[in-house]
Amino acid sequence: MLTALVLYAGAALLVGGLYVRSLLFAGGVPLRLLGLGFGLLALGAALRVMSTLSALDALTADNLLTYLTEVAAGRAALTLLLGATLLLVSEITHFSRLTSLGAAALTLWGLAGMGHGATHGPFIHFLHVLHAAAMCVWLGGVLALAFRPATSADAARFSPYALAAALTLPITGLLMTLNHAGASLSLFQSDYGQKLLLKLCLAALILPAVWATRRAFARHQRVRLFLLLETALFVLVLLVTAQLTQLPPPSHNPLPTPTSIQQ
Repeated sequence: MLTALVLYAGAALLVGGLYVRSLLFAGGVPLRLLGLGFGLLALGAALRVMSTLSALDALTADNLLTYLTEVAAGRAALTLLLGATLLLVSEITHFSRLTSLGAAALTLWGLAGMGHGATHGPFIHFLHVLHAAAMCVWLGGVLALAFRPATSADAARFSPYALAAALTLPITGLLMTLNHAGASLSLFQSDYGQKLLLKLCLAALILPAVWATRRAFARHQRVRLFLLLETALFVLVLLVTAQLTQLPPPSHNPLPTPTSIQQ
């Protein structure tokens, strides 16, 4: 669970932070936080690969190379690192916005490939990418508003993106849930289903928190308090999501391992 949480936190800081800097508030997220996000992604990818090989009792240089080149999850880790590196470099060197967008997509594609999205075909993989992108956009904007002297104009600028994310998250989440449920009618009787239900309940609490935040902006009330509440709910959702990655959904098919890795 810790590894998944590190990966999600890194994606939120790097992808979400760069979105904020390029589309909302120039310099709204310090470069050091983007570097922290990159570091967390690299650490999470390394932990995921090392833990997998350790569990197989195959932690050698040859098996590492085989895993990274022949196994889908290993190639996803490389894709994640390539995309994250390009994303950070594009911000430092001021590459085009199109380059940054492609690097962000590559990063999130790799992230999705290290979880359940890798075992259910390209369309579900793409839904995982969209779901993660919406999470990064929303959380990145909320963090930027919470840790800077934000105004109602800033909130208004962020609102269309927040609305798009708020629509994307439940739609992609529902489609992924239907796919992961398989033919089972008793999804919520499984450990996976119960954790999923908890995630849905926490996510539902975010919407009234968003409404309260926007109202506070309009009335010039304790805006930061509501933003921190919104952030805390997001963190709880990420914690439950990290737990979900450790549980097989009813339609789960295990990822293949290369024949050269000895168990």
